[in-house]
Amino acid sequence: MVAIASRARTAIAIAAAGTAVVAGSWLKQRGASGPRPEETSEILSAQLASAKVIAGDQDIAVTIRMPKVAELQRPALSLVVVLDRSGSMHGEPLDNAKRAATALVDRLSDADAFALVTFSDSDQLILGMGRATAAHKREAAGAIDKIFDDGGTCTSCGIHRGAAELERSPIHGGVQRMVLISDGQANEGVWDRDELVELAQSTAAHGVSISTVGVGLDFDEQTMIRLGEVGRGNYYFVQDTANLGAMFASELSELGATVATDVHLVIEPREAEIAGAYGYPMTRTPTRIEIPIADLRAGETRKVVLHGQVTGREVARFELTWRTPTERVRRQTATTLATVLTRDPAEVAATRLVDATAAIEEARTARVLEDATKTYEQYGAEPANRMIERQLARVHANLPAAKLERIERAANAAIQGFDQQPAPQAIKATRTHAYLLER
Repeated sequence: MVAIASRARTAIAIAAAGTAVVAGSWLKQRGASGPRPEETSEILSAQLASAKVIAGDQDIAVTIRMPKVAELQRPALSLVVVLDRSGSMHGEPLDNAKRAATALVDRLSDADAFALVTFSDSDQLILGMGRATAAHKREAAGAIDKIFDDGGTCTSCGIHRGAAELERSPIHGGVQRMVLISDGQANEGVWDRDELVELAQSTAAHGVSISTVGVGLDFDEQTMIRLGEVGRGNYYFVQDTANLGAMFASELSELGATVATDVHLVIEPREAEIAGAYGYPMTRTPTRIEIPIADLRAGETRKVVLHGQVTGREVARFELTWRTPTERVRRQTATTLATVLTRDPAEVAATRLVDATAAIEEARTARVLEDATKTYEQYGAEPANRMIERQLARVHANLPAAKLERIERAANAAIQGFDQQPAPQAIKATRTHAYLLER
């Protein structure tokens, strides 16, 4: 199993949490509006690859660092497990999934609530939403034992029923999470990828984060990754269903450390045009861009890398908003990004920012891995590996050895996979590595 939920931790003073926005130095702005204050934040930062840049194509590394909390009050959890029980889950996959679900339920506390949903040709409510009492857990064990495999794959049916059960949770506030497990491609109900993504996006907009788990080698990993992205949860690739128990333990541990839900990154471009984000969906209005971010844990670091055109000194304003899972209070913090324009490549090289460059190169490598996967599907391993090797050479020229580990590990794993693994396994593993690098 590749544990997607494990991410780097960064120690930051707890006083940085909340709505703090510190006014800093003043930036000169062209036009009649006069100077604007530069906003800085200990939670949110944004950097270009260098302190001085040449106008034009640029990537921006936005970093979110949630403070560590000495004594974290564990938020109450409302959890629904949505399990594919279609015919392709027959035998060991379904048996392992059932054992993992039972173990997950046993780890919940009395303060939590849970429900169990399965889907095949349609959805089935195995156990309705209720407090995680000893009696409800015993009822769950009996209900799980009776699950059997049959029929097709109506993923949308499972999402609809899971969301409905979360609405019935007796817990007000806390964290709401749907864990969607499937080994196949949707062939009933809403089966179009874009329509499924829209369903997950609208579900997440109502406060439900969705983590997706692709098991085996037959599921559509592009759909499952996108559902996790727009669903503001995590994505897992579990080739051996015997590892589902470890995945559930990781997911539950993350939920217990959650300090921010309903997270949004808002970008207000000033002297820049933002074309896209590596691995994140975006929505636009005439004046701002919004990116949904998965729930954040105490001490967690998350990155978002944007691509666009920089045309002037004042690049953009960035704002992060979230809700606390216990009080459900809306909080925010903000920062602004300014730069110095130059026409001299030597000045760009001399002012390179190593951490920002590393984040940008990780995102670019993730994009290369995705492109290489498509090349591998069409033309085989040799041209796909050449694409990755060219990117590795470029990265080695831009980064010190200390910043290469994650990129080299993902790139070398992809090359080895394309050369040695069965195609479905190599494709799913490489796209999983790309997913990790983008974040």
